[in-house]
Amino acid sequence: MKENEIRPKEILLKYLSLVELDAKKLNKKNFVSIDCPACGSKEYGKHLDKNDFTYALCKNCGTVFCNPRPTETVLEEFYKTAESSKFWSDVFFPSVAESRREKLFKPKALNIFKYFERENFAPSKICDVGSGYGIFLEELNQCFSNAEMYGIEPSPEMASISQRKGIRTLNATAENSEEWAGLFDLVISSEVIEHVFSVPKFLSSISSLVKPGGYCLLTGLGYEGFDILTLQEKSNSIFPPHHLNFMSADGFEIAFKKVGFSKVEVMTPGELDVDIVLNSGFENEFIRVLKKRSPEALIEFQSFLKNNKLSSHVWVFAKK
Repeated sequence: MKENEIRPKEILLKYLSLVELDAKKLNKKNFVSIDCPACGSKEYGKHLDKNDFTYALCKNCGTVFCNPRPTETVLEEFYKTAESSKFWSDVFFPSVAESRREKLFKPKALNIFKYFERENFAPSKICDVGSGYGIFLEELNQCFSNAEMYGIEPSPEMASISQRKGIRTLNATAENSEEWAGLFDLVISSEVIEHVFSVPKFLSSISSLVKPGGYCLLTGLGYEGFDILTLQEKSNSIFPPHHLNFMSADGFEIAFKKVGFSKVEVMTPGELDVDIVLNSGFENEFIRVLKKRSPEALIEFQSFLKNNKLSSHVWVFAKK
């Protein structure tokens, strides 16, 4: 898989330019400072700037997070009205939906099925938090054919499309989904955690949806991946105020255990770190030399990153 197959460069740059314009409309006088969203530490220092937003690095767990940041209320309104959000839902995602189905959602659903097959765990009710158009749930249904599929989606338009597909969909955020508390054997959330104002509140909401003995799978961006560590503020993954939280591997584990999950497994099965860096336009001596290596060497290097928690694409399996 190549980055351009799921994030075509031209449309990605258009989206990022809209994000930057939207961000400038926010009144930073109303921003608030927080403690580390992963471990709660007050020991952190300024790490990088991006588009006039500051990111801090936690000295305790190594998490990087936007600080200060828009309040929860401001963020909710931002996601509803921002031009970049509208472009993502109306233009960006529809243009890559089928490519993502083939390249991302189908293999992801199969890998999840294999994981729980090894765990001898067969969920009967599965919920996708941030379910969008329901495409991923359609693929999960192919693997977990005996399970009931549910979605939680804050966008009314996306929730409506999901419902028309026959998927039971709650038009809400995870934090406002109390009516489905304790209903699910498996709750999945993909690429949501980097967006939320409060990581502890979000993870507590996820936990409340899971039955005792059930599982959660969260996927998202982590700070300790090769591409983000290399590119830093030049990384296209760091774009405030959409992406606020970049937790470390330790940070993910700490955050999940703090909200009551007993068994937490962090892995980084990402495929794109090397491709992203080599196509970024950024170069230092290591990248200059890396570009000269064979395709087989690059594949082996990406495998090393995946196997040693050094990809920025993070999966966290957690048992309640």
